Amino acid sequence: MKSGENLLVPLIDQRVALGISGLKGLYRAEVVATSPLTVQPRALTADGKKQTAVRKVAQLDLGALIEGTSVKVRGYKVGDEVLVGVITEGTANFKKGKDYHADPYRTNSVDSSIILGVIK
Repeated sequence: MKSGENLLVPLIDQRVALGISGLKGLYRAEVVATSPLTVQPRALTADGKKQTAVRKVAQLDLGALIEGTSVKVRGYKVGDEVLVGVITEGTANFKKGKDYHADPYRTNSVDSSIILGVIK
């Protein structure tokens, strides 16, 4: 180690990496609001409290996959239990239809959540 070398930034990077390494790519949640689409993760924190709700969740448009049909995506209702995926590289800088730079400090952020479907 060089004399006077600042190790704070590498330490913070390591702590962030350790903190997100345990995140799962999928989680169960309940729809708590539809405008903006907001979900409440079902899993409690280690001390038994509810996690922070996730706002502005995206949803898949499965109707667009069926050619020649006017099938519309079912709207979600408050109380629906859903499966939510987290986009690995984070979408804080995403604009629809454009390429974007992933933010390395927001990897696996729940702010990049998308509803995959309703759990029945």
